[in-house]
Amino acid sequence: MLKNKILSGMVLFILVISPTMAIAKDMHSGRSMPRGKWWHDPQISVALNLNEAEKARLDEAFRNSRRKLIKLKSVVEGERFELGNLLESEALDEAAVMQQFKKLEGARTELSRERFNFLVEVRKILGHERFRRIKEQRSKLQKHRMHRNMEGPDKSRP
Repeated sequence: MLKNKILSGMVLFILVISPTMAIAKDMHSGRSMPRGKWWHDPQISVALNLNEAEKARLDEAFRNSRRKLIKLKSVVEGERFELGNLLESEALDEAAVMQQFKKLEGARTELSRERFNFLVEVRKILGHERFRRIKEQRSKLQKHRMHRNMEGPDKSRP
Protein backbone atom coordinates (compact mmCIF):
# COMPACT_ATOMS: atom_id res chain seq x y z
CA MET A 1 0.00 0.00 0.00
CA LEU A 2 2.77 2.43 0.96
CA LYS A 3 4.70 1.50 -2.18
CA ASN A 4 1.63 2.25 -4.27
CA LYS A 5 1.28 5.70 -2.69
CA ILE A 6 4.94 6.48 -3.29
CA LEU A 7 4.74 5.20 -6.84
CA SER A 8 1.59 7.25 -7.42
CA GLY A 9 3.32 10.32 -6.06
CA MET A 10 6.30 9.80 -8.34
CA VAL A 11 4.05 9.30 -11.37
CA LEU A 12 2.14 12.46 -10.48
CA PHE A 13 5.41 14.31 -10.10
CA ILE A 14 6.67 13.14 -13.49
CA LEU A 15 3.38 13.86 -15.25
CA VAL A 16 3.09 17.34 -13.80
CA ILE A 17 6.72 18.45 -13.74
CA SER A 18 7.90 17.06 -17.09
CA PRO A 19 5.58 19.14 -19.30
CA THR A 20 6.33 22.23 -17.24
CA MET A 21 10.07 21.72 -17.62
CA ALA A 22 9.70 21.09 -21.35
CA ILE A 23 7.73 24.30 -21.81
CA ALA A 24 10.28 26.29 -19.85
CA LYS A 25 13.13 24.77 -21.85
CA ASP A 26 11.37 25.48 -25.15
CA MET A 27 10.62 29.00 -24.04
CA HIS A 28 14.22 29.50 -23.03
CA SER A 29 15.76 28.03 -26.18
CA GLY A 30 13.14 29.52 -28.48
CA ARG A 31 13.49 33.04 -27.21
CA SER A 32 13.91 35.96 -29.56
CA MET A 33 17.39 36.97 -28.51
CA PRO A 34 20.69 35.15 -28.94
CA ARG A 35 22.43 34.08 -25.75
CA GLY A 36 25.17 36.01 -24.04
CA LYS A 37 26.46 39.45 -24.95
CA TRP A 38 25.59 39.23 -28.62
CA TRP A 39 25.77 43.02 -29.00
CA HIS A 40 29.58 42.79 -28.75
CA ASP A 41 29.73 40.58 -31.85
CA PRO A 42 31.14 42.92 -34.55
CA GLN A 43 28.81 41.59 -37.25
CA ILE A 44 25.70 42.06 -35.14
CA SER A 45 26.85 45.40 -33.80
CA VAL A 46 27.45 46.77 -37.30
CA ALA A 47 24.27 45.22 -38.72
CA LEU A 48 22.19 46.86 -35.98
CA ASN A 49 24.21 50.09 -36.05
CA LEU A 50 24.73 49.97 -32.29
CA ASN A 51 26.61 52.87 -30.74
CA GLU A 52 28.77 52.68 -27.62
CA ALA A 53 26.09 54.19 -25.39
CA GLU A 54 23.60 51.52 -26.46
CA LYS A 55 26.15 48.78 -25.87
CA ALA A 56 26.81 50.19 -22.40
CA ARG A 57 23.06 50.22 -21.66
CA LEU A 58 22.78 46.62 -22.87
CA ASP A 59 25.77 45.66 -20.69
CA GLU A 60 24.16 47.25 -17.64
CA ALA A 61 20.80 45.58 -18.30
CA PHE A 62 22.58 42.25 -18.80
CA ARG A 63 24.53 42.55 -15.53
CA ASN A 64 21.43 43.51 -13.55
CA SER A 65 19.41 40.70 -15.06
CA ARG A 66 22.15 38.09 -14.57
CA ARG A 67 22.44 38.98 -10.89
CA LYS A 68 18.71 38.44 -10.46
CA LEU A 69 18.72 35.26 -12.57
CA ILE A 70 21.49 33.72 -10.47
CA LYS A 71 19.48 34.29 -7.28
CA LEU A 72 16.22 33.12 -8.83
CA LYS A 73 17.79 29.94 -10.25
CA SER A 74 19.08 29.18 -6.76
CA VAL A 75 15.57 29.57 -5.35
CA VAL A 76 14.16 27.24 -8.03
CA GLU A 77 16.80 24.61 -7.24
CA GLY A 78 16.05 24.88 -3.52
CA GLU A 79 12.32 24.47 -4.07
CA ARG A 80 12.95 21.53 -6.42
CA PHE A 81 15.17 19.92 -3.76
CA GLU A 82 12.47 20.32 -1.10
CA LEU A 83 9.82 18.83 -3.39
CA GLY A 84 12.09 15.86 -4.08
CA ASN A 85 12.56 15.33 -0.34
CA LEU A 86 8.82 15.34 0.24
CA LEU A 87 8.24 12.84 -2.56
CA GLU A 88 10.97 10.54 -1.26
CA SER A 89 9.72 10.47 2.32
CA GLU A 90 8.24 7.18 3.45
CA ALA A 91 4.89 8.68 4.38
CA LEU A 92 3.54 10.76 1.49
CA ASP A 93 1.94 14.00 2.66
CA GLU A 94 -0.01 14.93 -0.45
CA ALA A 95 -1.01 18.35 0.88
CA ALA A 96 2.61 19.23 1.65
CA VAL A 97 3.72 17.95 -1.77
CA MET A 98 1.13 20.09 -3.54
CA GLN A 99 2.04 23.13 -1.44
CA GLN A 100 5.72 22.65 -2.26
CA PHE A 101 4.86 22.18 -5.93
CA LYS A 102 3.08 25.56 -5.85
CA LYS A 103 6.17 27.13 -4.31
CA LEU A 104 8.33 25.61 -7.05
CA GLU A 105 6.00 26.88 -9.78
CA GLY A 106 6.02 30.34 -8.20
CA ALA A 107 9.81 30.37 -8.23
CA ARG A 108 9.84 29.28 -11.88
CA THR A 109 7.38 32.03 -12.72
CA GLU A 110 9.68 34.61 -11.14
CA LEU A 111 12.61 33.24 -13.15
CA SER A 112 10.63 33.46 -16.39
CA ARG A 113 9.46 36.95 -15.50
CA GLU A 114 13.04 38.14 -15.09
CA ARG A 115 14.05 36.64 -18.44
CA PHE A 116 11.12 38.44 -20.03
CA ASN A 117 12.01 41.71 -18.28
CA PHE A 118 15.45 41.56 -19.87
CA LEU A 119 13.87 40.98 -23.27
CA VAL A 120 11.64 44.04 -22.74
CA GLU A 121 14.67 46.11 -21.73
CA VAL A 122 16.51 45.04 -24.89
CA ARG A 123 13.46 45.99 -26.93
CA LYS A 124 13.42 49.45 -25.32
CA ILE A 125 17.11 49.97 -26.09
CA LEU A 126 16.99 48.68 -29.67
CA GLY A 127 13.65 50.15 -30.69
CA HIS A 128 11.08 48.47 -32.89
CA GLU A 129 12.96 48.13 -36.19
CA ARG A 130 16.26 46.79 -34.85
CA PHE A 131 14.45 44.45 -32.47
CA ARG A 132 12.45 43.08 -35.40
CA ARG A 133 15.63 42.61 -37.46
CA ILE A 134 17.45 40.68 -34.75
CA LYS A 135 14.42 38.44 -34.25
CA GLU A 136 14.37 37.73 -38.00
CA GLN A 137 18.09 36.93 -38.01
CA ARG A 138 17.66 34.63 -35.02
CA SER A 139 14.79 32.84 -36.75
CA LYS A 140 16.82 32.38 -39.96
CA LEU A 141 19.75 30.99 -37.98
CA GLN A 142 17.49 28.52 -36.14
CA LYS A 143 15.95 27.35 -39.43
CA HIS A 144 19.40 26.93 -40.94
CA ARG A 145 20.57 24.88 -37.94
CA MET A 146 17.43 22.75 -38.00
CA HIS A 147 17.85 22.10 -41.73
CA ARG A 148 21.54 21.25 -41.25
CA ASN A 149 20.72 18.89 -38.38
CA MET A 150 18.09 17.12 -40.47
CA GLU A 151 20.68 16.49 -43.20
CA GLY A 152 22.90 14.65 -40.75
CA PRO A 153 26.59 15.08 -39.98
CA ASP A 154 28.75 17.04 -42.38
CA LYS A 155 30.72 14.39 -44.24
CA SER A 156 33.28 16.90 -45.51
CA ARG A 157 34.56 17.44 -41.98
CA PRO A 158 37.34 15.17 -40.71
